[in-house]
Amino acid sequence: MIDVELDMGVVWSNSDFGQSEVEKAVDAAVRFAAMAELADPVVPVSVSIKLSDNAEVHALNREWRDKDRPTNVLSFPMLDDEELDAVLSGTYDAPEIMLGDIILAYETCAAEAKEKDIPIAHHATHLVIHGMLHLLGHDHIEDDEAELMEALEVKALASMGLNNPYNDQIVN
Repeated sequence: MIDVELDMGVVWSNSDFGQSEVEKAVDAAVRFAAMAELADPVVPVSVSIKLSDNAEVHALNREWRDKDRPTNVLSFPMLDDEELDAVLSGTYDAPEIMLGDIILAYETCAAEAKEKDIPIAHHATHLVIHGMLHLLGHDHIEDDEAELMEALEVKALASMGLNNPYNDQIVN
């Protein structure tokens, strides 16, 4: 099981989204990314997740992605593809493994959830799964990569009883 280090900003304190929901989303992402090695790792594996606000995410998006606006979620992987492969094969030589950081912006998440007419906790769960898939080496730059990543997100969400965010239907 992956250790989740959660930093919950005050703006998230009134939401129904916290440690338990974050851990369930992380576990679902790992399961559906077909990375069973991370479900019971040999050395401690962790991820850092921060539930923050638009101002902080805006600053990070500007600094690291040259995009001068807030966004719903940012992911910062700590391992490159070769290191991740070594982790999965058991040949990564480290006393512990930090997969990376994920940060969510409350105001953007809340606005998107309202637009979709879903609870913010459901939308935030989707975004944590999305962010975790990035940390696990997935991307959505190319169409085929985007389709695979979207399918993994949908399956992970369905396993939690949550609707497909792309067409509002539960997929089994």
